[in-house]
Amino acid sequence: MTCIIIDEDPLSVDMLEYYISQTDGIRLIDKSTKASDILTTIRKSTPDIVFIDVSISGIENLVFDDIFQKNIVYVFVTKYPYDYVLDILPRQLANVGYLNKPVSFLLFKKEIGRIKDLHASKLN
Repeated sequence: MTCIIIDEDPLSVDMLEYYISQTDGIRLIDKSTKASDILTTIRKSTPDIVFIDVSISGIENLVFDDIFQKNIVYVFVTKYPYDYVLDILPRQLANVGYLNKPVSFLLFKKEIGRIKDLHASKLN
């Protein structure tokens, strides 16, 4: 599976890059630190997974319906509680994951396992 990271925090990006490099079956294909690049990055890269921080500066100016595509799993990596993330998402979005900052490698691996299971069930 392929993934991209969209987060303005360089330490968070570095941490996720490291976790991805240590995890079988997932490959980083792009990353961005700007909310304005989200749509372009997703369309250009066509990833299976998008790791995105919902508090990235400028995200409030974007239309979520334009960003979210049904065939992509979105993992929200944020310092905010899960309820906050649910409140701002489009209700029809089903492919959602959540990681609370700072992200532990154990929880990252657990989330990737869940996504792999979801991906495998769609193929069968």
